[in-house]
Amino acid sequence: RRTPRSVQYVFNIQRELPGGMVTEIGYVGSFSRRLEGLRAVNESLPAPRALGIPERLRAPFPEFGRIQLVDNGNNANYNSLGAKLTKRYSNGLTYLISYTYAKSIDTNSAIRNQGGDTLFPQNSYCRQCERARSSFDTRHRYVTSAQWELPFGKGKRFSIDNPLANAVAGGWEIGSIVTLQSGFPLTVTQSGDPSNTGGQFDRPIATGQRAALDRGQQDPQRFFNLQAFSRTPDGSFGNVGRNTLDSPGIIGWDFIAMKNFTMPWKETHRLQFRFEAFNFPNHPNWGNPDTNLNSGTLDPATGLGRNFGTISGTRTNMRQLQMALRYTF
Repeated sequence: RRTPRSVQYVFNIQRELPGGMVTEIGYVGSFSRRLEGLRAVNESLPAPRALGIPERLRAPFPEFGRIQLVDNGNNANYNSLGAKLTKRYSNGLTYLISYTYAKSIDTNSAIRNQGGDTLFPQNSYCRQCERARSSFDTRHRYVTSAQWELPFGKGKRFSIDNPLANAVAGGWEIGSIVTLQSGFPLTVTQSGDPSNTGGQFDRPIATGQRAALDRGQQDPQRFFNLQAFSRTPDGSFGNVGRNTLDSPGIIGWDFIAMKNFTMPWKETHRLQFRFEAFNFPNHPNWGNPDTNLNSGTLDPATGLGRNFGTISGTRTNMRQLQMALRYTF
């Protein structure tokens, strides 16, 4: 076994703007070699069941069973373009706006499968057949974070003569984090060992139709076009590539409101009330759809499993609200 290696290269341009703002645009890339991954090195060759050739007799070493090997034969590369706008804290306001456009490609994303990837290749003798987007590939990611000290209260822009009103209105800060992200790649599979090789990671046949549906057509009961896939003939591998679908994206909005109090007995002692809301709009970020062609009972009309293409859960939690008191001394 050889030690995996990775080389990263970065080029950034930064420019200071009026108003305490800084903008930055840059490129980040990397390539990795000798990455570890699982293979079945004694896998049987495909053959129709009608021929009656035992599976072990189609393996390179018939005297052995399935041999699982972790080797260092996988490669990967990553390229991204990022842009960022930062406003330094001034006049009670600071914010950060960032966007990344990226693509990650590899032949295996991990020793253990991640997300919608499979544990083994469909054909362990064709490592390059697995070259596709990484299971963690994120094409678009936009994040904005901001914090604002409201201009109300004693010594602020909008001050009130009434001391009680100043105490109530002053000392407030609000903050927010907004995240927009495209989905992760998914691999469509077909259980039942149609290749007759003893593996469980076969893929179906592509019919030529577009698999992705428009956003207005996507639904938890049918997230992608089921007619883009058909059953693999007995004794052969499917031609659908690895990680060819996209899972639902992520929309997140977290919010915080804070009220700061100065203790009357000592100015260095402070009390802070915090109200925090995670997934503030209670937006459902759907989980991965079922990508097994045979999942569920068979639908006679389509010949596909009834669970194929359906979503049964969410990726993130529902709205969570919490309140806290923090005493600093």
